[in-house]
Amino acid sequence: MTDLIVAVVSVIAGCLMCFEGYKLFRLSLGIAGGVAGYALATLIIELTTATGIAWSDVGKLIMLAAFTIGCGILAFSLYMKALIAITTIVCAFLFYDDLKYLFAGIVNIGLRTVLTYVAGLAAGALIGVIVYYAQKWTISLFTAFIGARIISGVLSPILWAGVLSGEYAETVSQQVLGSEIGLSYPLVRIVVLVAFCAAGFVLQIKTSKK
Repeated sequence: MTDLIVAVVSVIAGCLMCFEGYKLFRLSLGIAGGVAGYALATLIIELTTATGIAWSDVGKLIMLAAFTIGCGILAFSLYMKALIAITTIVCAFLFYDDLKYLFAGIVNIGLRTVLTYVAGLAAGALIGVIVYYAQKWTISLFTAFIGARIISGVLSPILWAGVLSGEYAETVSQQVLGSEIGLSYPLVRIVVLVAFCAAGFVLQIKTSKK
C-alpha cells in the first residue's frame, strides 16, 4: 500500500513538473529540491555504507524523508536564489544514477561514487547557469525532463513487468523493433522518458505564450 501511494504521488508530482513546470515554477523548484534532497541523502548513505557503516531500514527512511522534505521546503522558500544549486544537484544525481558505468573500472566503491558525482556536479553546474540566464526555454525543458524522469521511473518498471516482458515482448521485438535492436528495459525507459519530455516541453512552450 505504501509503495502504491509513493508511486501515485510521484506520478502526480512528475506530471505537474512535466506539463506545468514553467507556470508553476516555484512549486516545480520545490519538487526538484525534494529530488535533490533525496539525491544527497542517497549519496551519504552509499558513501557511509562503503566505509562499513550499517544503516537500518528505519534509519534510511528517516534520513531520506528528512533530506527530501527539508530540501524541498528550502528550495520553495529561497526560490530563484536556489535555482542554480538545485539544478546542479539534481543534474548531478541524474548523471550519477544513469552514467555511473563510466567509472566502472575503479575498484574502490567510495572513490568511484565520488568521481561520478563530481563529474555530474560539473555538468549540473553548467546546466544550472544556462537555466538561470536563459530562463523560459531552459526552465520549460528542465522541468519537462525532470518530470518525465520521475514519471518514467515509476511507469517503466510497471510496463516492463506487466506487459512488455510478457507475451507481447517477442512480438514487439521482432515485428516493431527488429531483431537487431530487440526489446530491453533500458530502451523502454528511454522511450517513456523521451515521449513525456517532448510532450511536456511542447505543451509548456505553447501554453506559456498565452
